[in-house]
Amino acid sequence: MAAFVESGMFLKFGSKPRGKIRAVLWPVLVHRVLYPDIKRTSLNLLQRAVLGLIRAKTVRADDLASLTGLHLNLIKLILAQGVSNGWLVDNADELTPNGNKLLNDEDFDEANMKSGYLLQDALTGRFWPRFVVQLSQMEPIDQLARFPEFVEERKKGKKISPFMLAAKRTTLPELDHESLMLVYRDYREDYRASQQLGQSAHLPEQISLQGVQRLDASTQPARVLVWVSADEDGLGLWSVKDPFEFRGNAWWLQETLMQAIEDHPHLLAHLESLVSIPRIDNQSVEQWLEALHKQTELQVLIEYPWVERQPDIKRHLAALLVRREKLLQGDTSPQELDAALVESQKLLEVLMQWLIRAYPADVGLLPSQQRADYRLNQRILNALQIPALTVGVISLLARQKLDQVIRACSKPVSSLKALLFAAVMGTFNEPGHPFKVMGPAELQLEKLLDLADLRNQSSHAQSSFTGKEQTQLTERMALDSIQFALSFTAQFKEWM
Repeated sequence: MAAFVESGMFLKFGSKPRGKIRAVLWPVLVHRVLYPDIKRTSLNLLQRAVLGLIRAKTVRADDLASLTGLHLNLIKLILAQGVSNGWLVDNADELTPNGNKLLNDEDFDEANMKSGYLLQDALTGRFWPRFVVQLSQMEPIDQLARFPEFVEERKKGKKISPFMLAAKRTTLPELDHESLMLVYRDYREDYRASQQLGQSAHLPEQISLQGVQRLDASTQPARVLVWVSADEDGLGLWSVKDPFEFRGNAWWLQETLMQAIEDHPHLLAHLESLVSIPRIDNQSVEQWLEALHKQTELQVLIEYPWVERQPDIKRHLAALLVRREKLLQGDTSPQELDAALVESQKLLEVLMQWLIRAYPADVGLLPSQQRADYRLNQRILNALQIPALTVGVISLLARQKLDQVIRACSKPVSSLKALLFAAVMGTFNEPGHPFKVMGPAELQLEKLLDLADLRNQSSHAQSSFTGKEQTQLTERMALDSIQFALSFTAQFKEWM
């Protein structure tokens, strides 16, 4: 058992996030551990096709070449690579366990081990689902100051004045077998997503835990710099940023932060300016959060009462209203502008999902395609005789792969363009379908496709290396996207 004491060690792991944020020094205990270095090897498309066929018991090189359309020499090269990398057995007619894991997109641990550190929350005793190789320390301006300040930019002399979150003075749980296994599991899951803890008074110096080992029995008290912003999803008041930048938010700290805010009025004062809706004097956090929700709920009831019949659409519409309010109140950071596009597209995607469920398409009428067939897709869309499907809209939608559209008809989790294509397929033999009733001037599907393109452009890294003109989002573009998504959705209220 150990208790937190101030040691003057201050740690910083990630870069400072953009936007309106506040700094907090979070108390932790640092454990030194040995853990496997997660390795992920990716297969290219050709390797994946060949390994998949071998797993399906097609093993002759001639057959593999015939089925994949690849040259026989290329097939032999892929087989040799598979054997050399340990994905195939020596005669290349069967996958090894590692080959199966790789084809299933699983990570597998190699023998390489890393000596690193695990952090234990000094407020709750829970272990953070992160392993770090080294501790990056910050030096305070005044080593003796009760509330330390740090230099953010030496050239400008800008300072950071974090809030010192008080730690519990009671002893904290030891790092035992169950705790270490659970935290390593969470670490692995978050690691995958980014590429996409029990008591014993006497623990030995080193405990082998199926690849994860604790190296030292002693711990080091420290404080970690974490950043808090307003809740980007519009569902709460604040959000803790992931200090290690695996994910956007530190999900494991969210509940603890809310409890700490309830317990520390000074922390509430430190963070309340992040929220766009001002807090009334003597209003508790719960009351403030309720007021935020009530304001949005009231706005929904006044402007969009019909959406009450569709809870999923209502949830995304309410989040978009919060996003619009933030922009109108002056929060026009790049993150906020991009988030406005994301929320706009999410609302439109959910609307298309509703249309697909309300008016299901008969996918049996669609022809099978071995590869994308632009001309065939054009003929299909023209045959539906939908007024809003102008020549320009059909030209853009026809570029979608029909197999993706067919999947979206049964499992509508595809891109906005594929969802739109799947939704219009539901108009067959449905004269009362909204797309049959509304015309080009009402639906303006060209704008919907433009918004999808704008979102795609802004979501990718922009630089001069791409050879493409960079897309610079503006407040006007974000507000126009929000207004279009809201207006477009409102036109379907009579069918909901």
